[in-house]
Amino acid sequence: MPQQMEQEAPNGTVRVANEVIASIAAMAAQEMDGVAGLDEPNARHFSDWIKRQTAHRGVRVTVDAEKSIHLDVFVTVDSGAVLGNVAERVQANVVESVERMLNLDVAEVNVFVSSIAFAS
Repeated sequence: MPQQMEQEAPNGTVRVANEVIASIAAMAAQEMDGVAGLDEPNARHFSDWIKRQTAHRGVRVTVDAEKSIHLDVFVTVDSGAVLGNVAERVQANVVESVERMLNLDVAEVNVFVSSIAFAS
């Protein structure tokens, strides 16, 4: 069963699937200059199966007991980009986008530069 973010609302409960959170984070990451794409294959690994975690669109989502969101974002960066600058912009844009769209706290965004895209 997929993990979901749940929040009490005045007239019931609102549930947001982790896939939706991951899609928002992925879209925000891809908006940044220097990001060539997300790296879904490197976001998935054997321990995900053991922990029953999955990565969606290159983003791994974990929700803690306090309902704070923890994100691991796996990006492919253009070869001419400054990696640290790209990672900082990705972190800031992901936090802003997820918090604005879901009105929920993002505890952390870990950016993993898992590959470099070289121009042909």
